[in-house]
Amino acid sequence: MVSQETVEARLKPFLGQLQAEYGIFDRIVYKNKNQHRRCSYFQYLLKVRSDLRLLQSAHLEEIVSSSFIVINGNRAKQKVQLLESLKRKKCDGKHNFLERLLGAARLLAQMIEPMMKAATYPIFGC
Repeated sequence: MVSQETVEARLKPFLGQLQAEYGIFDRIVYKNKNQHRRCSYFQYLLKVRSDLRLLQSAHLEEIVSSSFIVINGNRAKQKVQLLESLKRKKCDGKHNFLERLLGAARLLAQMIEPMMKAATYPIFGC
């Protein structure tokens, strides 16, 4: 079984890589929007772009780090106290940790279909 520290150490660089690739993807979509805006695959790319923007605004790094703090808790009582404190803690005065975690999970689930459709578009035509 893989330790939690190993999973956390492997996941942190992927979040940085996601941000870098989102910046590149956003620029590519911006540069090609006028030329390809009516094509169906490009509509899917626009959907992925907006979902990635929402995912970035959810502060995914903070969600992941808070999740690992709870997972790495030594005792069950400590985990319960951490979860309760995260329930009360609001980000930007709007949503607490659990709501943001659920929203990020839903966004990731919604992104699968548009990404697959954009990746398997027909080579000829729109």
